[in-house]
Amino acid sequence: MIKRITEAGETESPTGWVVDSIRNPAEVRALRRFSRNFFLFGVYADRETRWNRVKSRYADNRHDFDEDDQNDTGDGNEVSGQRVGDCFYEADIVLTNDIHIDAIDNEDFESLAGEIGQYVELVQHPLSKQQPIRKDESLMAAAYVVSQRSSCRKRKVGAIVADAQGNIISSGYNEVPANERPCTKEYTTCYRDRLVDDFAKDLISHCPGIKGEAASVTALFRKQFKILDYCRALHAEENAIVNLARNGRSVPLQECVLYTTTYPCRMCANKIVNVGIREVVYLEPYPDRKAKVILARAGVDDRFFKGVTFKAYSRLYGEEK
Repeated sequence: MIKRITEAGETESPTGWVVDSIRNPAEVRALRRFSRNFFLFGVYADRETRWNRVKSRYADNRHDFDEDDQNDTGDGNEVSGQRVGDCFYEADIVLTNDIHIDAIDNEDFESLAGEIGQYVELVQHPLSKQQPIRKDESLMAAAYVVSQRSSCRKRKVGAIVADAQGNIISSGYNEVPANERPCTKEYTTCYRDRLVDDFAKDLISHCPGIKGEAASVTALFRKQFKILDYCRALHAEENAIVNLARNGRSVPLQECVLYTTTYPCRMCANKIVNVGIREVVYLEPYPDRKAKVILARAGVDDRFFKGVTFKAYSRLYGEEK
């Protein structure tokens, strides 16, 4: 695609290009190196909407769809494999596409086209005028900034709790307890990775016949057993809730919203329910299904974030001096 765009630029007048179906973060990085005017749009629809749209292609076989959908997440895939989930964290702008459009040019179509058009105009003319910044965008950007304090080598996650007026009253990021040394200093690697590797070595020592399949056994174990219970860190959402109590903040949590750069796990979902937070805004294309059930049963709204992400916040909204 880069070659095609380059060659076209030598013979044609400047134009805009759309590159579709990006599925690996390395593709994103290549396009960013190629042009500072590259912006990545992420388009999201929830799992059930995706299923209803394509089930005829699967002859109503939900199992096959779930397998393909799981493959899209990138969990357990090779670095060079399909990793759509990780691409979402590279997106500059994310949009939701969860309404079925019955006809071109109808009201739903015009609404979606208008929303896309606004963001296309923004990326074509960033910083050119004072832009209306949505509250969600600034608060999610703040959650991202907080996430960068994490020492985790797997994934840096940030979460903030905002009151009804959008004021940040607490924040947290995934990290080991204050009196503990981070995994990188204590073990030079992720503690869970070390447990998996040690298990694989023990398995091979007890079953010498599988020695030649050591890599496959380890990969299978990683895929099937995430062993989150062994993680030494408190999660970002968990830390944000703990910090509310530690700092003695007294606010009506039923009016508060938690913003997180991923989606809460089921343990964090339990804590969110128990403290009474009313809404979760997340940026995660493949949310934990069991955690979604926990939040739904308690009447906690969960809403996929849309708009300008932390990746492009300053590029599009920063002041031009």
